[in-house]
Amino acid sequence: MKPLRIMATPSPAVGHFFPMVPMLWALRSAGHDVRVVVPAFFVNTVLQAGLAAVATAPVSEEQALDARDDIDDDHTTGTYRRLARIANAMAGDVERIVDGWRPHLVISDPMDFTGRRAAAEHGLAHAEHWIGGFLPTEPRTSAARHVFGAWHEAWPGMGSVPDMVIDPCPPGFQSAGAPSGIRTRYVPYNGPSAVPAWLTDRDRPRRVLITLGTIVSQGPEAHQLLERTLDATARPDVEVVVAARPGTVPQELAQRAKAVRWLPIGLAVQHCDLIVHHGGSGTTMAALAHGVPQVVCPSVLDQTDNARRLEELGAGRLVPVPAALAGDGELVRAVEDVLGDPRYAKSAAVLRDENDAAPAPARAAEQLLRTMGER
Repeated sequence: MKPLRIMATPSPAVGHFFPMVPMLWALRSAGHDVRVVVPAFFVNTVLQAGLAAVATAPVSEEQALDARDDIDDDHTTGTYRRLARIANAMAGDVERIVDGWRPHLVISDPMDFTGRRAAAEHGLAHAEHWIGGFLPTEPRTSAARHVFGAWHEAWPGMGSVPDMVIDPCPPGFQSAGAPSGIRTRYVPYNGPSAVPAWLTDRDRPRRVLITLGTIVSQGPEAHQLLERTLDATARPDVEVVVAARPGTVPQELAQRAKAVRWLPIGLAVQHCDLIVHHGGSGTTMAALAHGVPQVVCPSVLDQTDNARRLEELGAGRLVPVPAALAGDGELVRAVEDVLGDPRYAKSAAVLRDENDAAPAPARAAEQLLRTMGER
């Protein structure tokens, strides 16, 4: 096959871009010209992944994510409004790229508007790379209509169905109504990473990893939620590690853990017996890939769906944020339950084995291009 020109348009957030990286590298390693089109503020994240970036939209991250005019929106609509703002700023540059470079294939994530529009307008092959479980199309389309209003009609492809879907979710965890797609193994990627030597120690007590993710950890209740989580995991036979950015955890909380530092979740979680987190797809999928049971305190978007599915499958427990903040013992009981009952670890191991059995990204990339050639 002659080398193809492949334009990736992830939403400019690590939770959307990172799941794509193994597939983009598989395509790049197969000899194809892969370029990641993102706003200027996200270019460095792409470069750190060793991929080629094309900078568009000289909008700052603060401008793009400024939520002051979204104060009356629910979280989902506010998220779409911010992504729409970014897409609008990128539109002119993306048109120039498509006209001049003529990509053969566009790969976007489920919440991206930019690539979806370009593919629809120019008749390009379009693959949607999921970040975890299936996100139903109708709520996304409804939110887009609400956000864009009349502009929605001027943006073709907003509710279009992609030609191909890349599905990195283990079948047992995937939503029942998900359309069939090209299966690939979920390979956790968290950016350039360094891990401390002690993380791999075999002679250690049981270890619990705590993380609130990149968004929840910046919220107004983050410190209180972390304090409640530390309370719930405070046991003499348990070692607690908090994965957080430097300077984001108050000293009085940091001293209650063995370590508080940024850690790549995909590498750290495999050396832990339990992870307590917010339910983001990246963290959920990384724990699934390594068969680690989970206690999830979800608040928005896909987090609650992930937590419910884990609980249904016996691979984790759901504790809503209000219950966790209440400090009435529900979070403590969930942690004790998962650590004390081996059935949670066994259920998590089943999902890990399903993920391991899926085609590696290199094989899935071959199938993607075969499918594209048949359309």
